[in-house]
Amino acid sequence: MKKYFGITFFLIAALTACTKTINVDLNNAPSQLVIEGIVTNKNSAQVNISKSVTFGSSNDFPTVSGATVKITDNLNNNFSLIETTPGFYSNSNLIGVPGRTYNLSVTLNGINYTASSTMPQQVNLDTLLLTKIPYFNKMITVVQPQYTDPAGIANYYSFIETIEYPNKTFSAGFFFVWDDRFNDGGISTRPLIVADSTISSGDTINVEMRCIDKNVYRYYNSLSNLQQNSTTPENPVSNITGGCLGYFSANTIQRKKVAIP
Repeated sequence: MKKYFGITFFLIAALTACTKTINVDLNNAPSQLVIEGIVTNKNSAQVNISKSVTFGSSNDFPTVSGATVKITDNLNNNFSLIETTPGFYSNSNLIGVPGRTYNLSVTLNGINYTASSTMPQQVNLDTLLLTKIPYFNKMITVVQPQYTDPAGIANYYSFIETIEYPNKTFSAGFFFVWDDRFNDGGISTRPLIVADSTISSGDTINVEMRCIDKNVYRYYNSLSNLQQNSTTPENPVSNITGGCLGYFSANTIQRKKVAIP
């Protein structure tokens, strides 16, 4: 039987109150360590450590306790992350600064896992536009984040869209990632298209925009490609060394919402 791993984007869940799980075929791979870490310009630094699971298992990914987790920056500031709940490590004093490079060190069972990420300068999210587009045999409402992409600089973006329904419940989060290779510079209004969109009158759409670095973009992009072709026996391109799955990202975050009339 083929085995899969599930990556739960706990950091997305922590910031948007939703979780997105992706199953990827690893061609009978054994359970592996998964490290997911994030430093932002708004929230506490967080690292989650867990184990991958096989397809058919419950979505309770085994957490990993007892790690030593540290983050340093290029100005020689040092931060220790405390395990607040099993497998979850955080430091509320570490708020990221655009332009700085952050280095993650996780030591577990005598093995050291390391990663580095530079927080890009923030590209401001100006507004959220609404439009209707034809999608197969129906018209759907889509959100268009509007921002001005800096010319001559490679920029990488991710967006998380959630729907807040009139009864105050929320949809799962929809995740988007792209770069500016084909539209460098100028105003961008690229739409967030969800194939089975349920956006309707009375809903409120919440959008979080992240400016991410190239290695984190490569990770998200490879993960998306694997989701679309789950028979590919490859791991996502991680920026963490030491032999584990996951990623470490230093990124900016901005949030806006728009009501559907």
